[in-house]
Amino acid sequence: MPRIFLRSAALAMAAAWTVAPALAGTFKTITIDDAYADWTGVPVVDADPADNFSGPDIADTQIANDGQYLYIRNTFHNSLALGTFLSIDVDGDTSTGFDIFSLGLLGAEAGWQNDFGFAQATGTFNSGGLSGDFFGGGHALLSPFANAGSRELAISLAALRTGGLPIFPDDTVKLLFWTDLGTGADGLPPGFPGDDGRNFDVTAVMDYKLAVPEPSAFALTAITLIGFGLRRRGAC
Repeated sequence: MPRIFLRSAALAMAAAWTVAPALAGTFKTITIDDAYADWTGVPVVDADPADNFSGPDIADTQIANDGQYLYIRNTFHNSLALGTFLSIDVDGDTSTGFDIFSLGLLGAEAGWQNDFGFAQATGTFNSGGLSGDFFGGGHALLSPFANAGSRELAISLAALRTGGLPIFPDDTVKLLFWTDLGTGADGLPPGFPGDDGRNFDVTAVMDYKLAVPEPSAFALTAITLIGFGLRRRGAC
């Protein structure tokens, strides 16, 4: 019986750690203070080209998480940041939730303008408030709250949307960053001859998988000892 228990424990632990390298996310705690050294080693998940005059021109996006918060860093080609939105598709269904610019990219159930959080729904840009951290309204921590070439945010993984439903019901997050400010890539205001009608900026949809902490040296030693114990018992 002890041998069966040890073998089961070893297999369970090995299975859990085998899938860890496949996780797209980065497990890291970030301090929201407009200092970016702690983003070192966090990969860029989207690099948006320079394509929006006169408004926030989103550039690189980095994402990380720990057990409590989702952390985001955006850089901007033109040092204009205020007026940038984040929308999250909770269920991964583009037919539900708010369709940003009617592009069919995602159906958003939660959004943030700068740091201000709000719920979204099919056909409704703002369908009400959020709840939970931060400030009890599901808002983000944002630094700096100013036009700048870079910004960082933290959003509570425990934040709730309409009806007390979770914004993060599982380990997959689908995000889109966008702004309705600016004149787009052609630089022409609405109504000007030659204007292509895209007087906004929007990134690609980002699918982020929440990361889990890597096993500690102690845990790796424990599984090694379990394996050694199994070999010893098998030899008896």
